[in-house]
Amino acid sequence: GPGKRGRTRAAGGAAAIVALLLAANMAANTAAHVMFKRSAAGQGAGKFLLWQAVGNLASFGGLVCYPLLLKRMPLHTAYPVTEGLTAVGVLLVGSLLVYKEKIRPLAWAGACLVLAGIVLFSL
Repeated sequence: GPGKRGRTRAAGGAAAIVALLLAANMAANTAAHVMFKRSAAGQGAGKFLLWQAVGNLASFGGLVCYPLLLKRMPLHTAYPVTEGLTAVGVLLVGSLLVYKEKIRPLAWAGACLVLAGIVLFSL
């Protein structure tokens, strides 16, 4: 009936909001780690403080998303999922794309295990 369709649409909307919040949290935390790495480049106190400030601002974006996620998912799921997605995001975006670091095969295997763990936590 019409009631069931409304509940299905609402559930789909809620899932979309969770997906957007997870993506925003991952992007913010990944960006923060990239900026913290940049601050460690040893370019003097001014650059260090600049990249620390930018990194902390990005991190704040993740902190804003996290309680919004906690309203929609249990802590025992939200924490490992957000931390796991950040770990994979840092590997793919920070290490591979931005800093062109060589990723060892075992690190790729670890990333796959993290993703598998995220799926298991989400069930």
